Amino acid sequence: MDPLLTAYLAVALDLLLGDPPNRFHPVAWCGRVMELVEKKVRCGSILDVIWGGLSLTVGCGFLLGVCYLLHSIPMVGDALVLWVCISVRGLVEHLLPVERALQDGDLDVARRAVKRLVSRDVSCLNGAEVASAAVESCFENLLDSIVGPLWWYYILGWPGAVVYRATNVADAMFGYRGEYKMFGKIPARLDDLLNVLSLPACAAALTVTLPWWILRARPRSLLRAVREVPSPSSWLPMYVGACALGVRLEKPNVYVLKGGDRLPKPDDVRRAAQIAVIFGLVAPSITYVAADLLNL
Repeated sequence: MDPLLTAYLAVALDLLLGDPPNRFHPVAWCGRVMELVEKKVRCGSILDVIWGGLSLTVGCGFLLGVCYLLHSIPMVGDALVLWVCISVRGLVEHLLPVERALQDGDLDVARRAVKRLVSRDVSCLNGAEVASAAVESCFENLLDSIVGPLWWYYILGWPGAVVYRATNVADAMFGYRGEYKMFGKIPARLDDLLNVLSLPACAAALTVTLPWWILRARPRSLLRAVREVPSPSSWLPMYVGACALGVRLEKPNVYVLKGGDRLPKPDDVRRAAQIAVIFGLVAPSITYVAADLLNL
């Protein structure tokens, strides 16, 4: 099947069915495998750098094996593999409970809902900060959950999407986190590298989806975002999101992305979810063109 048609079939499956339940989800199984390896080998020393790489390798090999079985299904195999590697509807389904809880004024429920999207401590966040965390996560995931898997699928076929997704999971579990600082070093750096290489496709898709963000961009704020946001790839989609919504996104004591002067409101969380769906429909085509240009 043509790669672009395969990608759109995968997006259609995702929008119609969402993510498979965790007990049936190969990516969730991959995370459990890496967690089992981590519990066996992590020792709290410099050797954890090696053990973190081993955990990623084992998890990646496991996911490749499972997805090979999916790939072997005639006609639709690649689409099924790509379906389990992307997530548009799942992202939206995590965002909307945050928006509903904020609309209802139930901050505790909103904090619990946003905790499913971010790894930071949310116990002291106010309503605007919860909304900001949700919007930030939404736009960051446009790269992690949509463009990244598509890009590496177009470049390296279904194994590329699988390796990217396994690395992304390992980074989410272990990367740049206190006790996992050494263990998560290889997954975090590899995830950064893979994301940076797919960033031009993400920028192109964002420009098509959100053309008005360019008019709101502020050079000083853009440079500040590059300096302050820890991830070398997530600053761009988050800054674009801030400009598109005309809001100021803040992670307390870490960074400020100034696309506007106000903090997000509950309606902005819903708008971010709507943008994610539109982006999911645009990204396969734009990413395909970007990958095709690279291959010329």
